[in-house]
Amino acid sequence: MRNKVSVLSLATVAASLGATSVAQAQMSADDGEVVREARPSQSVENVLREEHALFSDRLTIEPGINYSYSDRSQLALRGFLALDAIFLGEINVDAVESHITTFDLSTRYGLTNRLEVGLNLPFVYRTSTYQSIGDDFSTEKNSETSVDEADLGDISLSLSYRLLPETQSRPDLVWNFGVRAPTGTDPYGVDVREDPNSNLNVPTELPTGNGVWGVNTGVSVLKTLDPAIVFANLGYTYNFEESFDDISASEGDQPGDVKLGDTIRAGFGTAFALNESFSLSLSYSHEYIQKSETTRDGVTNKVIGSDANVGVLNLGGTYALSDSTSIVTSLGVGLTDDASDISLTFRMPFQM
Repeated sequence: MRNKVSVLSLATVAASLGATSVAQAQMSADDGEVVREARPSQSVENVLREEHALFSDRLTIEPGINYSYSDRSQLALRGFLALDAIFLGEINVDAVESHITTFDLSTRYGLTNRLEVGLNLPFVYRTSTYQSIGDDFSTEKNSETSVDEADLGDISLSLSYRLLPETQSRPDLVWNFGVRAPTGTDPYGVDVREDPNSNLNVPTELPTGNGVWGVNTGVSVLKTLDPAIVFANLGYTYNFEESFDDISASEGDQPGDVKLGDTIRAGFGTAFALNESFSLSLSYSHEYIQKSETTRDGVTNKVIGSDANVGVLNLGGTYALSDSTSIVTSLGVGLTDDASDISLTFRMPFQM
């Protein structure tokens, strides 16, 4: 009779875990033997894939598109105050609007139930619009020009390893490691041209990559608190120092070394699998980017203003079209000055 109760309880737990992230739902009889295993619902697998790691033995191909927008304004005063109230001189209000669209193709494959590898191939199209108010000392005269670029971005390879599987008392713990290759257009030594129709000096091209090799590592945890899933992550990115033939926008080649600032990142959030097909998620991510350094003729200088705090609030949703295909959407809202104002992502992972 007791064994029948255990089997009945297991069936109840397995049914409820259709809306949770536990990959193996198990309950033991009195002798400790595993009675049954349950597969999570497709909506839960979508959450695992995007926020943690799925460790599926099926190849996942995930095309996606991301659009981000940001604008920056700067007030420049060239003159002096008369009688502490009247400004005499030139007033310039400069603004930059950035539109970045990234088309990428990600592939993931679980080698074992503990080890997963992934590859990301991005293609970047970006446009920057430069505006200035105050041309020829006139606050009514505006000038504007745009620059665009389209090229391959930085390709990255990732590896995820499950250190500890989830139990009733502890979360799922995964270690992540990744390598980023400088396959995109680097931002160093870009020439600056004067726009003939305005008072603006703008770059001749825009970067689509960082220009240096980078490695990142970190851990992520995920715990099921039926009907919710909570997750968190902590990571660090190290950028290697690289030498370039030209690192200045001035005329002539000025060779030197560039050490991009390393990045510390953290995030946390929760997700709700509302049914077998649909889930919602809410998360916050934060990155602190340290100051970059340049070295020329043996002299190292920190790049003023190159450090940044990037805080983003993310709202996401997934919908399973079938057992093998899903639609994933995410809206990111920048909460700090250094973050993009808005970021919108659409992805469609499917398994083979």
